[in-house]
Amino acid sequence: MNTKISYLYRDADNYKVYNECIVQGEISEEQIRQILDCCDMGEYFIPRQVGLPERKFDEYDTEADHCWFELSQEGFEYTEQPANVSLTAQQLIENFSACRDNWQDAEHAALDKELTIGGLT
Repeated sequence: MNTKISYLYRDADNYKVYNECIVQGEISEEQIRQILDCCDMGEYFIPRQVGLPERKFDEYDTEADHCWFELSQEGFEYTEQPANVSLTAQQLIENFSACRDNWQDAEHAALDKELTIGGLT
């Protein structure tokens, strides 16, 4: 068995893009709690930082887009479908643990740097 993970990109205008992938192996209820505990505010994460694919909108809107995705306990389910990402359940848990309290919001950091350089802050 593998685990299908469903997660959501929601921009500031509340437009949504649904994402899903399948990792190798089963993620237990306890491991799901561990993963969610690593997320910002218990649900927000940046997929590329844990090795998961990201699907957003085709065009980037500087007013509405950001790097955060939403994940919930209901977003995990066992499946017999083959994995479509090269991560095991254990590797994914380790990746989330490494990001706990250390999510790199590069888009906002770049904007902050731009504003500081421009003398706006």
